[in-house]
Amino acid sequence: MVWIVGGLVGLAVAGLCGFLTRRAKTRIRAMESTETLAVAELGELHRAAVGAAGEGVFRQRCEVAGVVRPHRRGALSSELAKVSCVWHQHRVTREYEKVERDGDGDRRTVTRNQVVARHTTDTAFFLEDDTGTLVVRPGGHDVENAEKVTDRFRPHRGGGSVSIGPVTLRSDGGTVGFKEEEWVLRPGTRLFVHGEAFDTADGRLEIGAPAEGGTFIMSTRSEAELLRGENGKLRGFGIATGAAALVGVVLLAIGAVSALM
Repeated sequence: MVWIVGGLVGLAVAGLCGFLTRRAKTRIRAMESTETLAVAELGELHRAAVGAAGEGVFRQRCEVAGVVRPHRRGALSSELAKVSCVWHQHRVTREYEKVERDGDGDRRTVTRNQVVARHTTDTAFFLEDDTGTLVVRPGGHDVENAEKVTDRFRPHRGGGSVSIGPVTLRSDGGTVGFKEEEWVLRPGTRLFVHGEAFDTADGRLEIGAPAEGGTFIMSTRSEAELLRGENGKLRGFGIATGAAALVGVVLLAIGAVSALM
């Protein structure tokens, strides 16, 4: 039985690594097949499209890079650290203890984690390069390699409630504490965006996630850095997929033989 369980775990790990391998390959292909354009070049393509078909129909898969600036309403303030930024994300994880029984029926206390609060902003901001300015619509997506400004654990033994930033959380007697994490994108930070440029009904040019699905990347790393990272993942997860699958099959075979003996 142990061999069979081990074999199934090995195949499950192989499946996960295979998924991550495919994801890395998809991101590599998307970046390598998409042209990086200056904001002015996007503007020229937009004007040509408007001249041919009118406003509100322009769609162009592309990449842009520049520094971020607050939108017209001004900079945001992150909810935990109160940092001036154009985008922020926070996550609060509850750590708690739980009494469980093991396979022999013995009681034991284990520590578990539960994400109890998470928020990512979707407020638009500007991206500026040497040729112009473009509106970025983050749409609640992550910014890869964003600056982490909060990383702390707040002990909270017992029940009752606790206020963390704008959130009030209730906890039971098993709560050990709360881990608070927050990431921000400050004005002036350089950002690479891979997505889809489009124009609104009133002719404004913006970039965001592709309307029909596909790769959307916002990262403080350059495209070259992202490609190096994804190629490393492709090699590592590819090797791990094959190794885990081989181990899983071998363990299942041993388990099958043992069951027949």
